[in-house]
Amino acid sequence: MDYWKKSLPNMYKQFPEPIITIGENGFILHMNEAAKKYQREAIRDLLPGARLSKLRRITEEEGARLEQFLSRSDGTCSERHFLYFDDLDGEVISWELYKLPYDASSRSLGSHLLIRDRSESVRQQKESEAIRACYNELLGLYIDPIVIHQDSKIVFINDVAEQTIGGTSEQLIGQDVFRFIHPSDWDIVAERIKMMRQTKQRSNIEEIRLISFRNEVFEVETMSKMIDHNGRPAVLTIIRDNSARKKAEREMIHQTFHDSLSGLPNRLQFNQQLSKMIERSSAGFNDGSKQISRFAVMVLDLDRFKNINDSLGHAYGDVFLKEMGSRIQSCVRDSETLVARMGGDEFTLLINRFQDEQQLALLAGRITAAIQQPYRLKDTDFYTTVSIGIAVYPDNGQDTVQLLKNADTAMYEVKRNGKNGYQFYSYEFNEQLQLRLELENELRKAMEREEFRLYYQPQISSADNRMIGVEALIRWEHPTKGIISPGVFIPVAEESDLIYSIGEWTMREACRQMKKWHDEGVFFASVSVNLSARQFLQPNLVQQIHVILEETGLDPSFLVLEITESMMMDASHSIGILNELNSTGVKISLDDFGTGYSSLSYLKHYPIYKLKIDRSFIIDITTDESDQAIVATIISMAKHLKMEVIAEGIETKEQLDFLTSHDCKEIQGYYYCRPLPAQVLEEKYLTIQAENDGIWGDLKH
Repeated sequence: MDYWKKSLPNMYKQFPEPIITIGENGFILHMNEAAKKYQREAIRDLLPGARLSKLRRITEEEGARLEQFLSRSDGTCSERHFLYFDDLDGEVISWELYKLPYDASSRSLGSHLLIRDRSESVRQQKESEAIRACYNELLGLYIDPIVIHQDSKIVFINDVAEQTIGGTSEQLIGQDVFRFIHPSDWDIVAERIKMMRQTKQRSNIEEIRLISFRNEVFEVETMSKMIDHNGRPAVLTIIRDNSARKKAEREMIHQTFHDSLSGLPNRLQFNQQLSKMIERSSAGFNDGSKQISRFAVMVLDLDRFKNINDSLGHAYGDVFLKEMGSRIQSCVRDSETLVARMGGDEFTLLINRFQDEQQLALLAGRITAAIQQPYRLKDTDFYTTVSIGIAVYPDNGQDTVQLLKNADTAMYEVKRNGKNGYQFYSYEFNEQLQLRLELENELRKAMEREEFRLYYQPQISSADNRMIGVEALIRWEHPTKGIISPGVFIPVAEESDLIYSIGEWTMREACRQMKKWHDEGVFFASVSVNLSARQFLQPNLVQQIHVILEETGLDPSFLVLEITESMMMDASHSIGILNELNSTGVKISLDDFGTGYSSLSYLKHYPIYKLKIDRSFIIDITTDESDQAIVATIISMAKHLKMEVIAEGIETKEQLDFLTSHDCKEIQGYYYCRPLPAQVLEEKYLTIQAENDGIWGDLKH
């Protein structure tokens, strides 16, 4: 006790923290320099003689607690008390008081009070708690799952993570974090945690697999960082579920390499696979380890698909294409054969292995048979065929471009020869292809140079040999090659879209010529003009014909439009066009009757004026009983349907006699006359017929 009395004055001077002495009555007796300095800065009424508990800044409640603390008699043991009050500036002051008892008199003890200002510490603690609360709130609201784990045990998990992992926080906190990581990824995660502890740097793991609380496996990306959690190091991990992104990536990759309509591989995938096969094969050949591998490429193009697409519209055309793709795929029995859609109505096959060309021919045959089966759309059976070109590596090309080009060349050779079949590539086709390209180029110039001419073939009444009409047939007078028949250049015109301008010119010229003969009184009959399938389906056909008739002045009843059965595959679309044409006054003749696929029901419902018996039934009509039966049936059917009927391709007296005996009243063919230029026909026959009261007589050839 004497120690305090003797040493205290020196402590007042030396101690850096405020010390005040309180007497037994609770009044301040002394204070050291630190206390004087402190009270001047923070509290103005801390003075000797003042009662500490009655300071103005101390509330009654805090003062009562302080008095209770000072009045306790605890011997020489020091005590601690916390005192809170506001200073003059309104800041909260927090004191930590240590009471050191001493003898104030013979009956009671006074106290030395050591004052430690904890205001800043309290303030920082409150800020820390506020920050922590805000931090926890932010983590809870974070859009990505967040997990904090210490020593592999989960200590925090936000709401999103609960949903992702599939459990509640009560179920998940305390669980080993590796319980939710796929075992195959344990090593990489453990290594990253070890690295973070050593380097204090964050760690990104692009892709790991997690196992949910329900044992579902899913792919995620993670970003982890070492943090301080409740005074100890911990790992904060942000989880990003990339299942949706992965799915989108897979879909994007699928879309990149597959055709959206048919689902088949597209041009890009086909070309890549073809290039890889060429590389593998050529690599084996170059290093001498094995013989070069042969494989084949097939290029398939649907015949007359444009007619279907134009008549049905693109929506139904897409349905048709999808069906054709399925049919092609169903014909492939080798899983290593790739079937692709290159675009439009073109498909390709990459045949990895085959024994011989016969095996390729069998595959092509299966495809052609499958494609030509009818497909029902809009209550109508639609038919198409396919042209297939085949090129074999390395015989027909040793790079991607050459192989596809040669297979394409072989395919066009099939089309040139009537479509519906397959053809292996031959180097002779190159010259033919070059000729076709040159022909197309010259064909474009022919329109500009006015090199087209119309020839007219008479149509004769078998009863009185009267010329009752003519068919207008286009010819191309090439400046160096002479007359080129339509069988040569019309297919090229249809492929290049020149058919529209050529067809319009043909119709205008035919109407102009017939109107001229009418006006001159030389020939008063009708003119027949062939319509190609693409012309028939062009949107402005009726308007175009109307304009031509007005320009030329020809009465519509003297114009006969010849169409084929294949143009009427879509009944609902075709009947609309035919009714529009019929409403203008023109007449419709069905050309090549009996060679198409369509139902005979259209004869009853369509405004068809005349049937033309195809020459293929006429050639052997005198010897072939089947042809005889077909021709007789057509004539009888037309008669009962009150339609006109005409036979084409008549070349002999015997053919003529058979037709006339079966009451075929209109004849067209070389037996009477070949197609002739207008002036020649007029000079040689029309003038004579006019002079002989319309009688054709025995003039032939």
